[in-house]
Amino acid sequence: MLKVLGFVKRNSKLSHDEYRAGHVGYHNSFGRRLNHIRGYLLNVASNTPVINSLGKDLVHRLTRNEPEDFDNQWDGWGQLMFDTFEDYLAARSPARDFPGELGLQMDPMVGKLGDDLDELYAGTPFQFQVDEFISRPVVRPERKLFKLVQFGQRPVELPVELFRAYWTGRYASLASTMPGLRGLIINFRTPLDVMSKFFAADAEGFTPAGIERRQDFYSLWDGMAEYWFDSEENFVRARTSKPPPLYTLEQEAV
Repeated sequence: MLKVLGFVKRNSKLSHDEYRAGHVGYHNSFGRRLNHIRGYLLNVASNTPVINSLGKDLVHRLTRNEPEDFDNQWDGWGQLMFDTFEDYLAARSPARDFPGELGLQMDPMVGKLGDDLDELYAGTPFQFQVDEFISRPVVRPERKLFKLVQFGQRPVELPVELFRAYWTGRYASLASTMPGLRGLIINFRTPLDVMSKFFAADAEGFTPAGIERRQDFYSLWDGMAEYWFDSEENFVRARTSKPPPLYTLEQEAV
């Protein structure tokens, strides 16, 4: 399975709620119809600061060396799932799913994803493929859950293999035992080019400024963990219960 994430910054003329309405509503109505797509998940950053949700003490204990203004570089990200890389590259083509006078017809707007990228986003999405490690499969009831994402950066002196092994090994094993956990997934960004044949050659993301903007974002992290709970209160209880073995691990080199 190919998993592609695309981080986006909203167009400055849109408020947070307007961006969310446009992305969840109009844009996603085309994205979910991409050819060969197996799964489509949209994540929109909460407009409630995490320090308000979790409390200052817990946020400070969980966060170290946070890049300046990191959260202002993005407002959301989409997750696309395909069987193969070839299916992904062929996704942006007209879809034969439009009911018309002559029966089921081709809809060219699917290939254009609604043709709203310039109005919805502030530049081309930061799109990349990830290797997914499922520590605990996400079990989602038919209601909204609390999702927290933690970004991690590999120390320069630590080999990539060890960085991944530490995070998906002892740490993930302990984290997966947290009471109330609905799911834990760890993603590691790969260098696979999933932009060149997916976006138009003249897209902003391929200009010198667009490339620099994307590489600056990539330079700040190497992996991200997705924690799913029923509520933020459940997460806080799980992370502050005694004894808290995860805190010890978080002080190690990884």
